[in-house]
Amino acid sequence: MGTKSVNICFNGTIESRDEAKYLLLNPGDFVIVKRGVPRYVILLCPCGCGDELIINLDKRSGPAWRLYEKSGCWSLYPSYWRKSGCNSHFILWSDRIYWCHKDNETHDDWEVEEEIENKVLNALHGERFTHYIELADECGLVAWECLQACNQLVEKRQCVANEGEFKIYFKKLNPKSNITSVDRSL
Repeated sequence: MGTKSVNICFNGTIESRDEAKYLLLNPGDFVIVKRGVPRYVILLCPCGCGDELIINLDKRSGPAWRLYEKSGCWSLYPSYWRKSGCNSHFILWSDRIYWCHKDNETHDDWEVEEEIENKVLNALHGERFTHYIELADECGLVAWECLQACNQLVEKRQCVANEGEFKIYFKKLNPKSNITSVDRSL
C-alpha cells in the first residue's frame, strides 16, 4: 500500500476505459469517461492501493454519484466507501480528499463563506424542512458546501435541522424562537 493522497487531480476526459491506464499515475488521479454524456469517473484509489475505482455518473445505469466542477475544482457526491479491498471511505470536495474514519482530523477548512450561507438562508423555508440536496440544486451549489452552510447556519441559530442521527433537512428558524432542533419523521 502506498501513501494516502490528500488531493485529487483531473487528468482529462476519455471515451473508453482502456485509455485510463496512461493517465492514472498517482493516487487521487482521475479521468471522466464521456460518450455523449459523462458516464463514469475512473479514480486511482487515493489510499495508494493501486486499484482503479469506477464511479457511475449515469443515472440510467443505476445509482449514480454527482460530479461537480466549480472554479476549476472538482467535487463528488456522495462520499465513496469501498466495501472490499482497502475499505477506503472518503469525500472528494474542491480537489481535496477528506478521509472518513473514527480518528478523523477536524476539517477547519470546511467552513464556507458568508455569501454561500446567505444564498442558502434565502432559499430556506420557515414553514417546512428542505433536504440540503434540494437546496444545493436550487442555489447552484456543490452538495458538500450547501450542507456545510446549513450546519454553520444551525450554529448561528439562523436555521434548524431535523432530529436524528443524520441531520439532512433544514428550515429557517424564526428569529424569536429558542428552538435549536425539531423532530421530523422521515
